[in-house]
Amino acid sequence: MTTIRYLTLLLALLCGTAAAQDFNPESPAEPGEPPQPLVLLVSPAGSGSVAGAGRYVPGSEVRVSTSPATGFRFEAWTDTQGRTLSTQAAYTFAKARRADTLVARYVYAPEGPAEPSDPVLVQYFTLTLAPATGGSAWGDGRYRAGTRVNLSASPSTGFVFEGWFDAAGQCLSADRSFTYVTTPANVTLTPRFRFDPQGPAEPSEPVLSHNIVLEATDGGTAHAGATRLREGSSTTVTARANTGYEFVRWLMDGEPYTELPSFSYTMGAHDVTLRAEFRFNPEAPAEPQMPATKQYAFYLMSVIGVPGETAQYPVYLTTLDDLCDMTFQLTFPPGLTPSLESVRLSAKAEGYDLSCTAVSDTSYVFTLTGGRLPAGNTQLLSLDVPVPKGMATAQSYPVKINQVSVTEPDGDHLTASTRNGRLYVYQRGDTNGDGRVNLTDKLNLTTYVLGTTPDSFIKEVSDVNRDGAFDLRDCRGVADIINDQEN
Repeated sequence: MTTIRYLTLLLALLCGTAAAQDFNPESPAEPGEPPQPLVLLVSPAGSGSVAGAGRYVPGSEVRVSTSPATGFRFEAWTDTQGRTLSTQAAYTFAKARRADTLVARYVYAPEGPAEPSDPVLVQYFTLTLAPATGGSAWGDGRYRAGTRVNLSASPSTGFVFEGWFDAAGQCLSADRSFTYVTTPANVTLTPRFRFDPQGPAEPSEPVLSHNIVLEATDGGTAHAGATRLREGSSTTVTARANTGYEFVRWLMDGEPYTELPSFSYTMGAHDVTLRAEFRFNPEAPAEPQMPATKQYAFYLMSVIGVPGETAQYPVYLTTLDDLCDMTFQLTFPPGLTPSLESVRLSAKAEGYDLSCTAVSDTSYVFTLTGGRLPAGNTQLLSLDVPVPKGMATAQSYPVKINQVSVTEPDGDHLTASTRNGRLYVYQRGDTNGDGRVNLTDKLNLTTYVLGTTPDSFIKEVSDVNRDGAFDLRDCRGVADIINDQEN
């Protein structure tokens, strides 16, 4: 009997062990680590392609790979701090218990001896001539470094040419015809003109330029050939509806303007706000109240900054469904370096873990993980951008957003549409935005304080003492600025 009992007990133990080995419950409430995102980037942009991004369980081995574009040679996989992880294009990465970002870094190495030694000499750097009131200029374009470019400027009637100025405000030449030698960098030159009528019959005020502020409701985007025009100049404005939506109408300064999705607008005597309205209109009546194709859009706005002060720059997001993890890259112009310590998440983005990493002198990667953003249109975050005291004024600087990756609640990884923005820089007290603080600005501000809105009035720089109000103290502040310039 003892032997039988012993064999019975041994058999029960063996069956229990086998059952434990076969245990595979279906209940999702059982313990386990959730998958974490792996984001792959390429530096410089366009130098190659990557594969292997996604969400993976911590501890798993992930095979990532990269292939070079023509003329580039793979250098290494690094983390966002620049630390080398592998010099092999195909690399097995051990997934950590957090969001990871890997960067495939390339160097330009053309095979043909006739090719340039660096692609930035041909592909990435441009010579831009900033628009200026009072005349026209020619010669901008894409050039190799060291190219001698003939620039020319022609003043309008009643104006005289003052000179060619760089981004720091330094005059490079006072000649209307100027030979500029290009450098391996994106450069913006500003031709400046001064109003100086020669005849008593000529007008006492110059022809001013004004802004077109574009807005769009959920369901589409708004575009314009130019967003700053001289009075009497025209540009084409177009509204484009997303899938499942249709265009309704344009509003100008809040009033109905036209039901044409595309039209030619002629600039009047003041800034205007054009708003494109869209409505949901699925093709099939059985469709739900949201398009079946989920869409996400990251977009930037136009912000006004003042030399020597700090501008707050926001990033906006429109989503037609809930959204989880996301990553994107912001590129600022040289000289406008954001403060990464100042990044502030909006109330709707609370719950995300945020990391900000500089990947070059002008580009920064932002990664948000661990949260969930509901559908809608919201400001995602904002950050401070100090504007240097020597920054050239009365012109705008581009801010770009790209390399976007988003994760849906079901784990799918998608890209998103983007819209770039700008940072306009004006001197405080330059109420009409013509690049100078003079008696015209004092008259402009006085007119506004007395209850009449001038044809051109920039509120952000007209509150001279920055107390949130427009009053006679601001008028005295403009007078003080004028006196300081003359002394």
